[in-house]
Amino acid sequence: MNQKYPFLKRFLVLAFFIFNAVCFGSRYLFPNEILYQNKSSVGVAYRDHSFDFFINTKFSVDLPFKYTVEDPIIAGLIKTESSFYIHAISESNALGPFQMKPFIALEIGAFNPFNPYHGDKVSGLLDRYQLSLGNLDNALGAYHIGFYGVKKMIDSGKNPTDDQKVYDYVQKIRSFQRLLKEGEKITFKDYIWLDCSLNLSEVNRFSSNVVIPEFFIGSLALGVTNSPDIRLTLFQELTLSSFFNLYFGYDQGWVVGMGLYSNDWFDKVTIRYDFSKDDLIWVLRSSFDFFSLDMGFSKSSVLVRPAFSIKNRFTLQIPISYENHEWVPGISIRIVF
Repeated sequence: MNQKYPFLKRFLVLAFFIFNAVCFGSRYLFPNEILYQNKSSVGVAYRDHSFDFFINTKFSVDLPFKYTVEDPIIAGLIKTESSFYIHAISESNALGPFQMKPFIALEIGAFNPFNPYHGDKVSGLLDRYQLSLGNLDNALGAYHIGFYGVKKMIDSGKNPTDDQKVYDYVQKIRSFQRLLKEGEKITFKDYIWLDCSLNLSEVNRFSSNVVIPEFFIGSLALGVTNSPDIRLTLFQELTLSSFFNLYFGYDQGWVVGMGLYSNDWFDKVTIRYDFSKDDLIWVLRSSFDFFSLDMGFSKSSVLVRPAFSIKNRFTLQIPISYENHEWVPGISIRIVF
């Protein structure tokens, strides 16, 4: 996705992240954040004389919810965009079964882009596009590349369906339209994520999280770790809008937090307060084409965590935190597969 917002503007529209101070070296601010990856990954991390190996992967499952085809065009659009996967995530950060971008979610009032029952709103959007652009194929093209991209083609005298990208997209939807019948029931699918970390410097030290998605209210993350003792963790995400989430959970004590997203969904901020430690930590994450930066602080720690990506597959992260009156550097390498 093109980055339309300069850093200062992004900074102003973001709030902050809160999470436990001991998690400054972790890969996720909340376990539920695993859901916002589009692919599995594996890697190693070094910090404070300690090596960690980590891997996260997803498993496809059929859900008990079914989609009833009312309009084969809308069903064909879902099939084209996500193959009926609820938590489908694209590399351009399009979300959900309709693969919504932020401007579409705002335009149709879709507070939760992962909710698959936005068919009527998407249909209404296509009707408005069709009214302005002349026909349904142009409207579908506008859903794919943006309204003004298609309008610019029409204004210049070009047929939008002569564009190969638009043509391929529309023909794919039309082919599914012919296969999907009104009244047909289609099973929704989703991913369950498993995230594991194993310490290579200390024997039998590990942590693991299972993230179970649920599109009506949010996702549930269940975890177990033995650092320093075996304990269970739980985090529930509540999706209140496409730009705002709440979190609550238990990890040696009650934890509450919230997450805010920028206008393009690439930049994130969350707030987390740990009651057992009476600690509040603020972290800001800003992402660019090949570079991202986390900055945060609590009453006892400061974090700077730059990361560099190559072709969205290899990521080098260099976390530097200030704890107990000293700087603690680290490094991690992650490979997406």
